[in-house]
Parts: sequence; structure tokens; C-alpha cells
Amino acid sequence: MTTMPVTTGPPRAPGDLRMTPGRWVALLIGVPIALALIGWTGFSFIAGIGRGSFPVQVTIPVHAGHLVANVGGGDITVHQGQVGSGEARLTGTVHYSLVRPRFTVSGSDINVDCHFPNDNCGLNATLDVPANTAVQLTSGGGNMQVSGIDSDATLDSGGGDVTVARIGGIADVTTGGGNLTASDLGDIRQFTTDGGDVNGNDLFAPQVKTESGGGNVTLVFTRAPANLNIISDGGDITLVLPDSTTTSYAITEQTEGGDYSNSVPTSSSSSHTISVDSGGGNVSIAQAS
Repeated sequence: MTTMPVTTGPPRAPGDLRMTPGRWVALLIGVPIALALIGWTGFSFIAGIGRGSFPVQVTIPVHAGHLVANVGGGDITVHQGQVGSGEARLTGTVHYSLVRPRFTVSGSDINVDCHFPNDNCGLNATLDVPANTAVQLTSGGGNMQVSGIDSDATLDSGGGDVTVARIGGIADVTTGGGNLTASDLGDIRQFTTDGGDVNGNDLFAPQVKTESGGGNVTLVFTRAPANLNIISDGGDITLVLPDSTTTSYAITEQTEGGDYSNSVPTSSSSSHTISVDSGGGNVSIAQAS
């Protein structure tokens, strides 16, 4: 007896693709993602060729020798300039794509209301402050460059790089993840970054507290510091101190696995104290050659 073959439907033509549940899921997920990527690529192209800019110049009040300014985003350079004692002057350019944003100043708040979530919209400006003015500057994420201020500078960037130099008063600097670069400073309260590197040169501050969320910390001093407290959550710590045969340091170190090297004079009874905690990175303390 001959057995007849059992069929469940008409035979598939060569090249036919059977739609399984897994393939339906892949289509349902993949097609919207592909369309979104195509749309975003097209938007980015149009935004790139539709760029524009316009200049801005405004004054910001200075109260009792103290300037407070909050910048929503963008790069800003601050220095001491030829302005009246009761005001600072902000001069710069707003860059944008497609739709011109609204630039507003309300008290200490400086805002650029960008319409689209792209990197082509923001402020690039210079802030001139009068002499004997303490500066408290906050940015939503842009880069800061501050130099030549003869009073205190308190700086907080949401994530951009911060460069600070020649501050006559106390420097207190925080960034949400950018690099922090300092030079020619004599009074430092604290340097803090959530992940970037900290680099300091020509420092003569007696006390420095530095915290990095994982970046490297390199500090070079031209005068023997009285107290250093350096913390990094995994980056390397490098300290270069002035060459001296008369100054010794009481050093407390924690490397949690990293290498440690020290070539400066030490004494547990010294009034010059150094505390370093690398969280796993290497620690090097040496005298300048």
C-alpha cells in the first residue's frame, strides 16, 4: 500500500519568507527605529545648513561688590574689564539652527531658549567685571574660562571644562564632569569634578582640597603647601612640591591597590600635612627638579 504525503497548505514558491512571530516582533520594533533614524539624520542635515547667529550685549548689576550670574548653557569667558563699578557687561553671540531662539536676561539669569535639542544652539560670550568684584558664576554645562579677577571666584559648571587663573581671592570650582585646569593661584578652597581631570600649575595656595570622581589629579606647587587633601575615585594622583631640604611633610596615603612613590622629606610631626586617596590609581609625590 502506498502512503500519500500529508500537506498543510499550498507549497511555498522559492524565495517566499514565512512570517514567524519573532519576525513580526522584529518588524514592529525595527521599522519605527529605522524611520526615526532616517528622520533624525534628515533633520540634522537641514539644521546643519540652516545655521544662524546674532550678537548680544547686556549689562548685569553688581551689588555690594558681588556679581551673581546664571548661564543656562554655552561657553563664557570672564575677566576684569573697563566697566562701571555697579555693573558687568556681557558681550557675545548666540548661535542657532533653523529657528531663532529668544535671548533673555532676568536679574542674574541669562537664558537662550533653544527650540530644538541639538548642539548648534547656545551662547558664546565674554563677561567683563569691574575691579574688586567677587564672581559667582553658574553654567548649565558650557565651558568656563575665568582669569584676572582680583577677588573671590565661585564657579559651577554643569559638565563643561573650567579653566581658572590669576584669581586674587579664594577660588572654589565645581564641574559636573569636565576637566578642571588651574594656574597661578594663591588661595584655593576646593576643586571638585565628577569625573574629569584636575590639572594645576604654578600653585602657591597654602591649603587645597581636591575631589575627582575618577579622573587624574596633577598639582604642581611653587610654594610649600600647609595642607593638601586629594581624593580621586580611581585616577592617578601626582603632586610636585618645591625642592627644599628644610620642609618636611606628614603624609597619609591610601592607594587601594595602586602604586605609591614618594621622594619628599617626611616627618609625622610636621605641620605640613598631605592626605591622598587614589581609590585604586597610582600616587606619586616628588620634588621639583
